[in-house]
Amino acid sequence: MREWSAIILAGGKGKRLMPLTSQVPKPLVKVTNVPMVDYAIAHLLYANIKHIIIALAYMGKEMKEYIKKTWTKDKLGDVELECEIQESRGTADAYRLLTDQIDSEKIVVSMADIVTNLPMKRFMEFHSEKGGLATISMKTIASHISQYGVVLLDDNRKIYLFLEKPAPMELYLSSMSQREDLFLHTNVANTGIYCFKKEIGDILHETGLMDFGGEVFPYLLENKYDLFGFVEDYYWMDAGNSTTYLWANWDLLRKYAWPILPKGVDYDGIYIEGVINSGQNIVIEKPTCFGEFVQLENRVKIKELTSIGNNVTIGEDTIIEKSAIWDEIKIGAGCIITESIICNNCEIGDNVVLERAIIAPNCKISSNSQIRDKTIELGREI
Repeated sequence: MREWSAIILAGGKGKRLMPLTSQVPKPLVKVTNVPMVDYAIAHLLYANIKHIIIALAYMGKEMKEYIKKTWTKDKLGDVELECEIQESRGTADAYRLLTDQIDSEKIVVSMADIVTNLPMKRFMEFHSEKGGLATISMKTIASHISQYGVVLLDDNRKIYLFLEKPAPMELYLSSMSQREDLFLHTNVANTGIYCFKKEIGDILHETGLMDFGGEVFPYLLENKYDLFGFVEDYYWMDAGNSTTYLWANWDLLRKYAWPILPKGVDYDGIYIEGVINSGQNIVIEKPTCFGEFVQLENRVKIKELTSIGNNVTIGEDTIIEKSAIWDEIKIGAGCIITESIICNNCEIGDNVVLERAIIAPNCKISSNSQIRDKTIELGREI
């Protein structure tokens, strides 16, 4: 039996990210031109895990076809990568349905819809050193206390209390501990990456628990199982809504998630996959990234923190800043696009102003339109 294997949970619908997920599942949404599931797979390969199972559900066939096409034997080497389409009812249920296929003493559970540079090897070593049944990756977040949880740890990083979204009274009671070796950590995000001993499978079958964060971890603490928290300073972003999705693009362009970088060759902060066909007097600021088959007409300005996808044409005098432009898009002349997202297969007319706008797939925006702080739904013509 091998020491480590991994499960990537990739079954979510991405409802909070609509309309970006109106035609693709959340794990296939691209951040700096790379689907988030690819970041998850590469993360585990870098940690030298040789057996990876991807748990699929929503649009599972499309996901499986993409992974089979993208992650060929040439890329995987001696790594065994499987895809399983299932009808799970939670994160723990997805794991339970795969227990017969797990052939290792220890297991990493990861997510296909986050972007992180969690030091995976160090996380796995931490789990092995502590010897507990489970280890949770955590990160302190500078946000309002009610949004994230609290955790009570001792100086050995053993967890005594874990509340994902604590009520005020629970927070008050947890702070009353008299033990000097216990430390209360507030605003702690469960980042959705876990290490387990294989015995967790037996517990899931015995209890029927469905969700790791809300059910399994409280159960383990209540029944005196050793549960540890890995708390370090690393990059983590749940690109679960349009705002955090844009942030993830900006952060990768700024190299905040190093060694995770945008796709393409790095020309001093400008990442280019293919050849950019351009007219005269083009301005490209850094950091930015470009996919393949990009056409920039005269006097186009691509300003900082912009991601341009594949098969994109941008008309004369158009200015784009801090935006994510997906694939198969035509943008007219004289447009001003700021902090916006344009999804696949869209056509934008001339002299259009987009400011904090979201344009769903297959939309057509007429010339001289002005769209601010608004979402245009799938297939609309305006």
